[in-house]
Amino acid sequence: MKLFSIGLILLVIQCTGGSLVKKITGVRGSDVWIECMFDAAKMSQDKPVWWLHCENSDCTKIQHFIGGVDQLQDRAASRRGRVYPDKLREGNASLFIENVQMSDEGHYECSAILTDGPCTTIYVLTVLASSEPPQLTEALDTRSFTCSSRNGFPPALVTWTGGSGMNYTPDSVTQHTLNPEGLYDVVSKLTRNVTEEETICCTVWNQPLQEHKTNCMRVTPGQETDDQHSILIGILIPVTLFILACVGFMIYRYFKGRQNLATKRERISNCSNDTVIVLIGKPEHGVPSLINSCVYAYKTDEPFKNRAGAMRHPPHYAKPEEVPLTEHITITRALLQPEDRFWTSERDSYLDNWRREAQSHRRPFVFVHSCTEMLTTVAKDEIKELFEDIKSVTGSYPFTGLTKKNQGHAEELVPFFHSLGSKRVFSFDNYTIQEHKRRAKRDEEFLDFVNACIDEAVDTELEMVPLTR
Repeated sequence: MKLFSIGLILLVIQCTGGSLVKKITGVRGSDVWIECMFDAAKMSQDKPVWWLHCENSDCTKIQHFIGGVDQLQDRAASRRGRVYPDKLREGNASLFIENVQMSDEGHYECSAILTDGPCTTIYVLTVLASSEPPQLTEALDTRSFTCSSRNGFPPALVTWTGGSGMNYTPDSVTQHTLNPEGLYDVVSKLTRNVTEEETICCTVWNQPLQEHKTNCMRVTPGQETDDQHSILIGILIPVTLFILACVGFMIYRYFKGRQNLATKRERISNCSNDTVIVLIGKPEHGVPSLINSCVYAYKTDEPFKNRAGAMRHPPHYAKPEEVPLTEHITITRALLQPEDRFWTSERDSYLDNWRREAQSHRRPFVFVHSCTEMLTTVAKDEIKELFEDIKSVTGSYPFTGLTKKNQGHAEELVPFFHSLGSKRVFSFDNYTIQEHKRRAKRDEEFLDFVNACIDEAVDTELEMVPLTR
């Protein structure tokens, strides 16, 4: 059974074994409720219930319960929708998707292992989007009109009507553009010589939604006069002067920015102290990408290279461990464990090695953390212990580098790391193998970071304090 409405879509299927395939439709911004029902009497406590979401044969487990216990509680990034655990014992594995978006489209599979065999139901979710109300504008000479609307799916149809309902659509040209959100923007232009006063309307149609939105304007025949020319000139002159001033300011900022970047790169080149910048972080938190980004921002004459082994998997993860930046500056990493606890049996080995190497190199330390991962209480305690260990070696707490600043919760993480004693907390959007278009602002962030590490290496008096427990 399929029930469709703008506010909520509800699909109910009683699973009795085997598999069924159903098609459902959702509206962007609404809620989708998919009820997957099975015979609770045939369900054992140790048997799993799960949901898969598939796009182009690539399937991801988005919900997984065994005995009513959530098995994905530490993988929030993989979740999609919500299942209510207290309903599972009643044979209800319903999936609720709030504020559905275009990315939610695809195949959904609800599966449960029953005493008489597996039970799987497959759904195909299609998401439609309601176009924004059309905007209607008129050219100064009243001979052409433009109608535009954004964020619709599928592409909207545009019709034009005039006085007494006459159809002007054949005199129009319509163009659709797919925007980054996977939605369609539409622009339609009508050319018409208005000879008498009339009302012109444009209507945007979304046929699958049976939805239409209209905008109209009252127009009169245009006749250019000397006064109109004077008004036009009076508008164009100050606008032109303003544009020229803006362009001049942008040119000034551009060359000033290039000069600042050159100065910061020269300062790095002139560093003659042997310095090793140590980046510490867990896998998948952007340590190798941060190393790649620092080298890329400094070496403007070289293309982007995966020098630090980003996107590789164990045992080749983040190889090599050290990457030279200049003759005297090296960036290295200390890879922590992927589990909750950072330190393992290698802890003492790391600390002893850092103490020995501190005799010949300045070693500013930086803790690297991805903004996409919020910190649990256990993780906060572990990081605090890590910071104290580093202070026992260097005499000061490490800097902090937050990666993926535009994808997570940097504003919530910055105060925490400051509270641990981190003097500087940097936020980055790393250059990656997939996205490394050079931008002056991004280069400046990495150059400022390297220069801060140089200052820390010069200004910090290293203290060799024995570690006691």
